[in-house]
Amino acid sequence: MFFHFWIFLYSLLFFFFLEFIASDFISNALANLSSGQVWLVGFLFFVLFVYFYQIAKRVSQRASMTPISLLLVFSTIGFLYFVESIKQQQLLIILSATAYYFLHIALYRLRGYRKDKTSRAIIAAGSVATIFLFYATAYGIYLNFAISLWVLMFMFMLITVLVSFQYFWLINDNNKNVLNYSLVLGFSMAEIVWVLNFWPFGYLTTGVISLIFYYVFWDLIQCHFFDVLSKRRVLVNMLFFGALVALVLSSTRWLPLV
Repeated sequence: MFFHFWIFLYSLLFFFFLEFIASDFISNALANLSSGQVWLVGFLFFVLFVYFYQIAKRVSQRASMTPISLLLVFSTIGFLYFVESIKQQQLLIILSATAYYFLHIALYRLRGYRKDKTSRAIIAAGSVATIFLFYATAYGIYLNFAISLWVLMFMFMLITVLVSFQYFWLINDNNKNVLNYSLVLGFSMAEIVWVLNFWPFGYLTTGVISLIFYYVFWDLIQCHFFDVLSKRRVLVNMLFFGALVALVLSSTRWLPLV
């Protein structure tokens, strides 16, 4: 089952909401935002959070299965702020709305059978894509606004733990083990973003490199839960990691040091 009318309607509303966020009207309103209106914007974001949380909970019937779809929503909104090209904005909106739809289809299917491999694969792909959007957006906000590094590290850790726990819980029944490995992964990503802070790269490059780190660790933990972890798998992951990082570093623009 890959079509559900209400999920399609929710995704369509999300699509038009992103179009509204990307419009010149919102851009001009944010540019002229006064200090007194910041509280109003914060309240509106809280309302949006409750709305999208209720949708994810209604579809999945579990509060623990809401983090990825919620993160997708707000990471996309934040990422739109840094995308200047209209064509790239439209592409991001279409891809995000599509991912939003399939994530909720997967959550709906998991209600009937938690071990549904197709749904787990969709959740896995959605979690990796969502993590990239968050890493890039969070680092972009860190670079452009006066935000302390410890706040960035804490957000990397918190979001990594939540997203990882949601996926790993689908492949392992031991909640304690899932939480422990998710915490280790979260602390690791917090330390990695601390190191990346000293590199002269923009938000996109940092987001990609952070994603590569996350994916390698995430895949090793997944293999451990599936009892297929081996020395060969670790070696392949390290080679894969080295090749991707070398490719990114050789093709990216290095920012000038001040």
